[in-house]
Amino acid sequence: MDLRQLRYFVALATQQNFNRAAEVLHIAQPALSRQIKLLEDELDVVLFERHPRGATPTQEAIQLLDRANFLLRYAEQLKFDMQSLHSAPKGPVALGLSPGLASILVGRLFERISRDFADIHLKIEEGFAPALHDQLIHGVVDLAILNGSAYLANIESTPLLSESLCAIARHSDPRLGDLPIDIEDLANIPLILTGIPKAGVRLELEPAAARAGVRLNPVIEVETIAVARTLVERGAGWTVHFAAAVRNEIDAGILRATPIKGLNLQRSLGHSIGRPQSRAATTVAGLILELIRDMVTNGDWANASLLPQVPENGSQTC
Repeated sequence: MDLRQLRYFVALATQQNFNRAAEVLHIAQPALSRQIKLLEDELDVVLFERHPRGATPTQEAIQLLDRANFLLRYAEQLKFDMQSLHSAPKGPVALGLSPGLASILVGRLFERISRDFADIHLKIEEGFAPALHDQLIHGVVDLAILNGSAYLANIESTPLLSESLCAIARHSDPRLGDLPIDIEDLANIPLILTGIPKAGVRLELEPAAARAGVRLNPVIEVETIAVARTLVERGAGWTVHFAAAVRNEIDAGILRATPIKGLNLQRSLGHSIGRPQSRAATTVAGLILELIRDMVTNGDWANASLLPQVPENGSQTC
């Protein structure tokens, strides 16, 4: 098996047609077929089900695809690192973020990279904690900001910050003031739940409500704070999230965000222990640490405090 065969395999798995894949690769179709057959023989598996319409990846191919993509990306990054040993870092960096964090960080991070490290190509993968953890393990992303304080298997994480989760309502809603509230105050309030169960905000909110004997009243469940924000503005109810995600609406007097006592979310920056970081990824990690430190220190990240940045090796999954 060599990198050329893996490139041919990825092209065919993507195109699912020998002729189209050969065109993408700029090679003859018989040459592609021969290399795929050699790869199948070496691995002792069938990678594609051939049929008149093309080639459908088998389960074995689907399992190989993630690993092949990582190896090809890592080989490309290795070339960049060797070429830039005595110059600025360059190459692609995939960063995993929750949708709420992406809306806060991506613009500022892109500005810093564009200004100081123009040869770094940033790719953002949005998702929630369980998916981001899997993407780190499988090499889909190089770095990810993860939610929660639990240690993660095979992930080295650097603590970033802890922030209060807030009840977020229309500014004119008389039921929500400026002082922190108890979780009992959420009883009978129509709630717009964000994210997915047992992850992120809901991993903190729902168990805390259960411990307090509070029966939440979710009227709708959505994935992102962007959708929840729109519903709150329309008067559909409150949501629970972190205030920084609705900073513009708070400043404009449209929404109000009030901390919920005892309800906090911790965040860490993680990378896979088993996958060496490129110079570009290490640089982006440093920029993220600086950016978050500056935002919290300057008051641009509401209700947040910095955590000691001591890398921790995890042994427990989310």
